[in-house]
Amino acid sequence: DIKYIKSKAMLVRSRQAETDSIISELSKGWKLERIGGVERNILRLAIYEIKFDEDIPLSVAINEAVELAKTFGRDESYSFVNAILSNVKKVGK
Repeated sequence: DIKYIKSKAMLVRSRQAETDSIISELSKGWKLERIGGVERNILRLAIYEIKFDEDIPLSVAINEAVELAKTFGRDESYSFVNAILSNVKKVGK
């Protein structure tokens, strides 16, 4: 549904500074700019869902992000996405 996707994109964008800060903090040794664009945006979406969207269960946000990374990301980037999101999970909502 285009309306839902546009709405979600705007919500994620409104929290981009916060999600980027979390990504930067947890991706030790990787500057935000070094992370591929696809992976960076998958992480932004998933972190938004984990931290700010109470309608999305934590495990669903992580699983969907990993599947998106497997489908659209580079090589083994899904393991990087999973590692970052596992650390977000530890920090909690």
